[in-house]
Amino acid sequence: MTPRLSAIIGVYNNAATLERAIDSLLAQTLGELELIVIDDGSRDDSPQIARAAAATDRRVRAVALGENVGISRSLNHALGLARAPVVAIQDADDYSEPARLERQLAALDADPDLAVVGCRMREVDEQGRELAPRTRFAAGDVRGVLLRFNPIPNTSAAMRRDWVLAAGGYDPRYRYAMEHDLWLRLAEHHGIGALDEMLATRTMGSANVAARAERAQLAETIRARAAALVRRRTLRGAGGIVAPAISYITPLALKRQRRRQIGQAP
Repeated sequence: MTPRLSAIIGVYNNAATLERAIDSLLAQTLGELELIVIDDGSRDDSPQIARAAAATDRRVRAVALGENVGISRSLNHALGLARAPVVAIQDADDYSEPARLERQLAALDADPDLAVVGCRMREVDEQGRELAPRTRFAAGDVRGVLLRFNPIPNTSAAMRRDWVLAAGGYDPRYRYAMEHDLWLRLAEHHGIGALDEMLATRTMGSANVAARAERAQLAETIRARAAALVRRRTLRGAGGIVAPAISYITPLALKRQRRRQIGQAP
């Protein structure tokens, strides 16, 4: 039987949190799903954890690439393997509420023009302590804000597989802002939305991209937005490049000091 949804966990050296991530997706209220755990050349016990999960639950497919090819290529590989028309992404250090996938699938079923749907995410540190959110959020139709910020982190997204593949999937030239670039491309032809429901939790630890590669992510964000303006042949929305440009030149020490003061992840 073809599953209604394929969930994908991209893994790279996530042995400490992978079992929790897998369990949160297998505990979903949506029963008709498959879970693809794709390992991007981990050097820890992540592949063994994925294989153990596959051995005990027929919904799990453990895929090991054998070498590190990067998150865009590994997720594209998993998209090619997915059997369901809808694919949901979750990072290996994050976890989802039981109703997440059912609620996102319902939103896609209700709106045939919707390509991607996200949700609110709780942000916690590596010890599970709640943080003030760093990720800006918008609910409903979010196409109007995509040139100013990305309200749908990859780890909170569910999307129509065929439309994503038709758009070229994740662009491997982006290592840190690949989903933002993909949403911008999809938004030129389809709807992009987000549910105003707290359906997932995001771990903002030292391994998080926002912590270890903030400047590189900002540079890619600027490039993705500039590319969208070129494709659309307009300057409308060009102001969205200003904020990441200012953040790029602001010393990290100053930004991290401010974040600590307001209870955000550094």
